Amino acid sequence: MRKSGEPQNESGSMWQTELIIHPSDLQIGHFIIRLDIPWIETPFPLQGVLVNDAKTRRWFMDHCQWVVIDYSRSPNKVRPKPSRLSHEAARTARQSDPRHPVNSLRGSRLDAETVGAALKAYSLLDGQARRMIKTFSERGVIEVKTAEKVVGELSDYLERNLAAMVWLTRIKDRDDYTAQHSINCAILALGLAHALEWPQEQVERAGLAALLHDLGNVTLDLDLLNKPGRLTGEEYQVIKTHTTAGYELLNKEHDVHPDIALAALEHHERPDGLGYPNGRKSGEINPVSQLVSVVDVYDAVTSDRGYRPARSHHDALGILWRGRGRKFDKAMVETFIHFMGWVAPGTLVRLSNGELAVVEETNIGHGFYPLVRLLIPGSAGYRAGKRLDLAELRDEQGRPKLRIAEVLPDGAQGVKVKSLLVSALDEDSG
Repeated sequence: MRKSGEPQNESGSMWQTELIIHPSDLQIGHFIIRLDIPWIETPFPLQGVLVNDAKTRRWFMDHCQWVVIDYSRSPNKVRPKPSRLSHEAARTARQSDPRHPVNSLRGSRLDAETVGAALKAYSLLDGQARRMIKTFSERGVIEVKTAEKVVGELSDYLERNLAAMVWLTRIKDRDDYTAQHSINCAILALGLAHALEWPQEQVERAGLAALLHDLGNVTLDLDLLNKPGRLTGEEYQVIKTHTTAGYELLNKEHDVHPDIALAALEHHERPDGLGYPNGRKSGEINPVSQLVSVVDVYDAVTSDRGYRPARSHHDALGILWRGRGRKFDKAMVETFIHFMGWVAPGTLVRLSNGELAVVEETNIGHGFYPLVRLLIPGSAGYRAGKRLDLAELRDEQGRPKLRIAEVLPDGAQGVKVKSLLVSALDEDSG
């Protein structure tokens, strides 16, 4: 039996204790746990914020279109009237429903079975992608059927092992950036297209476009592609030709859908018209191209390149967020960030007590308090320690004892996340 004053479970709330409202409906004493913007863009802590004065309430009114309040953590139990959300705000608010495809990663756990299956699948498909690129480089033949098979198998594996497959896109191998980047982009494109609720045919088309979007790179000199240090203006102009080269190669293939060829041409175009090769603006750029642009930048930023080290998952999402509406399609960036989560399974993090850990599982209700695996330093490097559920680890007043203080790039401080996590999961299953 529900007690008087507790929120109803009706449209607008996902649970009996949570409610989506317009910021103007906020009251002093409400506790906010989710927003329509990333926490990194706010002055407040990741674990949520209590609206304890008019200034805090005004900040959310000025910066947000909707917020989610948690009644279990709110001193003020008064329920506001139904929210006056705009069409766009209502769309993004719907994505807070845990059943929405954008939340597929929430609750997905890395375990020995899914990680083992994902490792085998990724290795197999990565090998096929490398052979496909090598065949084209040597013989000038695009194996379209092979590419379609790779994407079809990726889509199947994603359904069964989503968290593990997405995690593997952040475990980089320096020996062949082009092939690995192609596979990673295909995985991320399939996930994003699914989160956008595209039809299955278009989802797989987006995956294929992402797999082949950098095909034009095979026409460039490898020394230039892998140059350590900044490119000269002349070298950059040469690099930019990979878009038109890829388009011309794919456009003459009868079995290739026009959207796939366009993605090779347009994945560096920008909504503000400052991209290349043709300076197309929002509304002139194919949606598949816009999607590929987002996943292309994310994977590139989180990869080691000759001219800079890899940056963290958190940094990459921040770059996309700050460029939304100008460099990238706004709705696609927001959906991608929601899909990936600011703290995704497999992410290396530093806790508020200074210890390092790897995230094993997240959920929509406690995104910044996931299940983590502690990392124990030793003379031979780090080893996997015990699991901690940060959401359950609370003091006598019910406050969290630990939180995530920093999201680190994979490989930071010499941590080999892949081998550590696989070893720990194997021990657990044994």
